[in-house]
Order: sequence, then C-alpha cells, then structure tokens
Amino acid sequence: MKVATWNLLHCLDVRTGRVDLGAVADAVGALDVDVLAVQEVDREQERSGRVDQVAELAAKLGWHGVFAPALLGNPARRWGPGPGGDDDPGGPAYGVGLLSRHPLHAVARRALPGGGTGERRPEDAGRTAPGWDREPRVILRAAVGSTGLVITTTHLTYLPWRGIHQLRVALAWATAGGGIPLLMGDLNLPRRALRPALAAFGWSAAGAGATFPSWRPGMQLDHILGRRGLVTDVRVGERGPSDHLPVVGRINLP
Repeated sequence: MKVATWNLLHCLDVRTGRVDLGAVADAVGALDVDVLAVQEVDREQERSGRVDQVAELAAKLGWHGVFAPALLGNPARRWGPGPGGDDDPGGPAYGVGLLSRHPLHAVARRALPGGGTGERRPEDAGRTAPGWDREPRVILRAAVGSTGLVITTTHLTYLPWRGIHQLRVALAWATAGGGIPLLMGDLNLPRRALRPALAAFGWSAAGAGATFPSWRPGMQLDHILGRRGLVTDVRVGERGPSDHLPVVGRINLP
C-alpha cells in the first residue's frame, strides 16, 4: 500500500491565491496513493465556500472520507474546542481528515491537551511568542478496509514543548487502536525532535526531505511514523497548491 500525508491549507492554492478544490483533487490523484491523511481542512467555513472539504474531495476522487473537527467556529475569528468523541454537532469547523480508496471503519476522535476557546486579535498577526497558540488540536483514527492497517492523523501545535507532549499522547492512542498502527500528519517538529518519543514505542520516522514552505522548503514538519521496518520508500511529493509538500511512503503489510 502507498500512503501520504498533506497539510492542505484549507485548499487555498498559494500559486493563485484562491481556494480551489479541483486543483487539490487533481494533485491528490497524481500522488497515486491508497490513503491520504489531510490537515488544515475546513467544513462550512465562509473563506472556503461553506463546503465540507473532506466530503467534497472524497466525492471528486470517488474515495471514502472522514473528518474530525479540531475546533468549532471560525479559526480566523472566534472558536471553541471540537468534540473529542462522537458528539460532533456539525456546522462550521476546522480540523483533520482521512481520505481512502478503501472503506474506513472504527472511526474515533480525541482532543489533544492544550488549546481551547479563543479569539484572534489584531495584535496576534505574525506573533510567535510562547503561549500564542491557543488553537485546539485533535487526533483522528480509523481502520482501513480489511488491510489490518489502522491510521491516525493529527496536526500538532508549533510550540515544541507542548507538541512533544501531544505527540506522546497521539502515539499512545494510535497504538491502542489495535491492528497495524501508523501515525501521519503535520507534526510541526523536525525529525530529530521526534526520536525520544518514538523510541519509547519502538517506532521510527524515515527522513523524507524538507516539506515547508513548499516554494522554498527548509524543514521537514510532515511525517509518516510507524514501527521499525513498516514504512519504506518515503519521499517528498511534487509541489501542489498548498504551502506544505506532501510526504509519500510505502507500507509493508504482512
């Protein structure tokens, strides 16, 4: 099987400055993978045409899709944390998703520590001081058809001390899902920062190359993580609409 992870920047094409689901669907199809983990996707947001982006992409591709809201409300204005379980009330949201050629089942969601209710302020623009990231984070897990593969995706904070804690929680939850666990996503951490947490679980992260920013990549923030020997042929995909590059890998299923 081939898998990939891609931060889609709510399907904003940085080359044109427009939200373009068609361009994203074409780029996803060109990856030629079986499962894609996506981050920074919208549902019913004004900025992206009030559509459910995961559902729309799944329909365009003829695939299956599931979405987990990290926050409810408008990420550019005011928001509250998204539900960590099955009680999603619907409505405007922003979060992560999974797209798959195979049916997805045993779907589960969990909120990560950190973040919470918030409001963007004019003085927040461009600020990187510690504590600025009040954005809630979530993990989404699903079993992939009858393959035995159980994929978890997430988008961690860019505050490294909090991100490492969130990573440990995500790894524990990924392995608790049974099957053959895999974790993919925009982890906002370089590969070297992942190693201590991965070692505790007997996992590894293959180096793929820099993924951000897509027009002049300088660091790898996007990763495919699994037990040693599970993931091979990891590489960075071609530039597409997003400000991140995709990471693609091959899974050695028993």
